[in-house]
Amino acid sequence: MGKAWGETFTVSTPGSNGKPITFKEMAREIANRLIRIFTRDAAGRRPVYGGSVKFQTDPHWRDHILFYEYFHGDNGAGLGASHQTGWTGLVASLIDEWR
Repeated sequence: MGKAWGETFTVSTPGSNGKPITFKEMAREIANRLIRIFTRDAAGRRPVYGGSVKFQTDPHWRDHILFYEYFHGDNGAGLGASHQTGWTGLVASLIDEWR
């Protein structure tokens, strides 16, 4: 990640508050944002499940992660088809590699 441009090439992004970051740092931040959609926050809620009480609290459902087609831009709630095995399934690989 970022090998082609090296560690000396940096860019400023809105997410870095204007601080120059490398492509490797940018990739890590994007991966962490995607991972946070599926992991529990401090309150034990997963953004992917939005306001769905059943998926947030039911012990039979809360640990069965669904990979939705797309996500709400403000809160991360899963939208569209919930049986995707495409790009959203790659988040499992990101969790394995980055966490």
